[in-house]
Amino acid sequence: MLRVVIFALLLAAHDVLAQAEVSSEAEIKAAYLYNFTRFVEWKTPPETSNLSLCVLDDKEVWDAIQPIRGRSAQGRTISLSFIDQIEQSDACQVMFVNSSAPRELSEIAKRAISKGILTVSDMKGFIDSGGVIGYVKQGNVIKFEINLKAAKDAGLLINSRLLELAVRVLR
Repeated sequence: MLRVVIFALLLAAHDVLAQAEVSSEAEIKAAYLYNFTRFVEWKTPPETSNLSLCVLDDKEVWDAIQPIRGRSAQGRTISLSFIDQIEQSDACQVMFVNSSAPRELSEIAKRAISKGILTVSDMKGFIDSGGVIGYVKQGNVIKFEINLKAAKDAGLLINSRLLELAVRVLR
């Protein structure tokens, strides 16, 4: 319960920070990514004690996410990898997808479902195209939406409290 309260406070603080433009968008996206790892479970846990978070071809988010390297989520240590091709994603449990990859989105979604990867992106229409969590900008505030069907197909269990915080949930 304390985790949920902390997460809600972080999200509320995020809204204030985003509106005040204190943090960069990439830093906010990185903070969300970290929190997503704490509220999503894999039906079939990976065989490693690490939680591998990959960034697909986005240097700005890659730089912003560095502070979470080595932190813990659900008892697993977060490791980070920068990848520039979807074929390098096999070891990923979480993958941030650069918004410039719409041509590859169908392949990304298929691969993520077959490998049990939580996909996150700021690409417009991401969850409508099979992604799991998509960032959406409302004014100066970054929020998120969730494709629950894609999550289930990938073997992911999304905490109901995270679903409540989403601005839209596809079922």
